[in-house]
Amino acid sequence: MKSLAIALAVIFALCAVLSIMHPLEPNEMTRALGFSSDKAHAKHPFLYLVLAVLALIWLRFQSAAPAR
Repeated sequence: MKSLAIALAVIFALCAVLSIMHPLEPNEMTRALGFSSDKAHAKHPFLYLVLAVLALIWLRFQSAAPAR
């Protein structure tokens, strides 16, 4: 589960960078994910960064020793 949390954090961080930079051509899929350059807004990057932080918090709880 630790590797899944790390992978999700990396994927969501990359998605945040892609949604800030808008490098892809606009089509239905890139518009829905926030990667196209037709409109600039902060909803998608903020959402991706929050999800990356939540994945890192999940990683922290996975690595903690269980309570007795």
